[in-house]
Amino acid sequence: MRNQGSTANPAGRWPGAPDEELWFGRRFDAPAVFGRRAPLEIEIGSGKARFLIAAARSNGAHDFLGVERALAYYRICRDRLDRASLPNVRMVRADGRLFVETALQPSSVHAFHIYFPDPWPKKKQKKRRLLDGVFLELVATRLEPSGLLRIATDHPDYGASLGPLLDTVPSLERLPWEAMPAPPPTNYALKYEREGRRIWTFLARKAG
Repeated sequence: MRNQGSTANPAGRWPGAPDEELWFGRRFDAPAVFGRRAPLEIEIGSGKARFLIAAARSNGAHDFLGVERALAYYRICRDRLDRASLPNVRMVRADGRLFVETALQPSSVHAFHIYFPDPWPKKKQKKRRLLDGVFLELVATRLEPSGLLRIATDHPDYGASLGPLLDTVPSLERLPWEAMPAPPPTNYALKYEREGRRIWTFLARKAG
C-alpha cells in the first residue's frame, strides 16, 4: 500500500508512522491495494528492494509485494519504492511467516521469492529459520495452481537442507533453476557472485 506518513521519524528505532507498524491480524486485499486484479508475486525479506524494483519494471502485467520485518530495511525499501514511482509494487512491514499464514488467502499468490534468508547458523538457532517443512507446506497452500516458489541461499548447511525439505511437500514439484527465466538479482546475489561464493538455488512449482 502507498505509504502514508512515510517521512515521519525517519531515523528512529521505533515505528513513527502507521505504515511502520507491524502488519497483524488483517487480510491482504491485493485488488484493493493495487487497484486491479493481476498475478501477485511476493518477496519475503526484501533487503534494499533491488529485486522488487527491477521485477516490477520488467513485468508491468504482474503486481509485486515486498514483506520486510526489520524496520531499518523496511524504511530503505519503502523510500526506494516511493522514488521509483511504480504502480505495481508495494511494501508491508510484517513477519514473513505470520503474514503468509494470516494475511494471504489460499491459492492467491502467483510466485514467492525468498532470497538469502537469515540462516541462523548455530545449532540452537536453527529452529528460528523461516524455511522449515511446516512453512513450505503453508506457502504451497497460498500458491495458485502452477504457482512458483524461488529460493536462494549462500549458506552451505541451509542449502544442503532445503532440497530434502522441499521434497517433503507433496504439492510442490522441484524444477531446475534454469527451467524458468532468471529473476533480477538481489544486492546479496551480486555481492556473493563478485566474491565467488557458491549460491544454492531452488525452484518449485505447485501441482495443478
